[in-house]
Amino acid sequence: MVKNHWCRSVSAKLFREGFGKIMSGSFLSLSSLSLAQETQEQLPAFGDTKWKLFDVSWDAPMNTVTGLTEWSRDINNVYSITTWICVFVFFAVSIPLVYTLYRFRHKAGDQAPPKQFHGNSTLEIIWTVVPVVLLLFIAVPTWRILFKHAQVPPSAMKIEAIGHQWWWEFRYPDNGNVVTANELHVPENTPVHFTVYSEDVIHSFWIPAWGGKKDALPGHKNEITLTSPPLKNANVKGGEMYQGQCVELCGASHALMRFNAVVHSKGEFDSWVKTANSPPTVETASQKAGEEVFARCQACHTIAGTPSEQLPGNKIGPNLSNFGNRKYLGAGTRMNTPENLAQWLKNPAGIKPGNLMPNLGLTDEEIAHVSSYIRQSTTKTY
Repeated sequence: MVKNHWCRSVSAKLFREGFGKIMSGSFLSLSSLSLAQETQEQLPAFGDTKWKLFDVSWDAPMNTVTGLTEWSRDINNVYSITTWICVFVFFAVSIPLVYTLYRFRHKAGDQAPPKQFHGNSTLEIIWTVVPVVLLLFIAVPTWRILFKHAQVPPSAMKIEAIGHQWWWEFRYPDNGNVVTANELHVPENTPVHFTVYSEDVIHSFWIPAWGGKKDALPGHKNEITLTSPPLKNANVKGGEMYQGQCVELCGASHALMRFNAVVHSKGEFDSWVKTANSPPTVETASQKAGEEVFARCQACHTIAGTPSEQLPGNKIGPNLSNFGNRKYLGAGTRMNTPENLAQWLKNPAGIKPGNLMPNLGLTDEEIAHVSSYIRQSTTKTY
């Protein structure tokens, strides 16, 4: 009964607040949906993450209208051309149709059937040629943009973006083989060449504000080059964040497969690279105890500079080398706080259904120690 009432209340909210805003452009991807704040008590998996279901502001995380990069501006230009052509076609068809229905409607007293005719060569040529011309107006700008962005600048930095169920891994082969998870770090105003692939099923890599989208396929590598936007605030510390999202339906927690693209000043990014693979700083007794507990986790997770780095084979869990600096955990589903991390360690499936991390049966004391270790000792200044 409670469940049915909840469903009815959410449906009513969607209709009342959402229907009038869908056409505004905010309803851009079903994969990005989360419930409004007032329904989070029923869905604790979204925790402290304050994503709204319908956000029509220009700074909405999934808004593609504000072109921050050359890629996104070029795409929006093609969208604009296509929209105006569609508007023209709509009125070009609707106006004659309405006129015909009115002009040749059946009138009282009409006895003779309408005059019949078969074929009109002039009209057939017109409605064949006009669509071809309109399609060319769309195709030519599209081809131009595709060829333009197919070029990879020699100075582009290289990053591998790897999709997993349900999180993202980023590798920097030209920057000391840095590996991070669910946070993509790049310098501002820099071309970045992404090699995109998957370790399990089909995913799709997308940062809406940057433009461009590329499928992550198992057994096949796709490529896309994006230029990071300049910083809005030159004095910002810790970088400016843009939300990324998997946009290929990939399983139970597809909607919870987010990541943050963090744009730094070039000097700050260089500092991030230098400290990324530095070992954790274990200072307190709690952190030391947490280091011992983490030995049970290193078959799946890696922290740079620790014995976990030496274990052979591909790890199925996210790299935790810089976990203390990350704003979110669970691929963007919750804020990275001790309370949320404790809930994750107690019941990972309760926060992200279907994820591969098991419940390790840790005691509250062990959770407190390992939380202290992976959050505090991996926090780095850059």
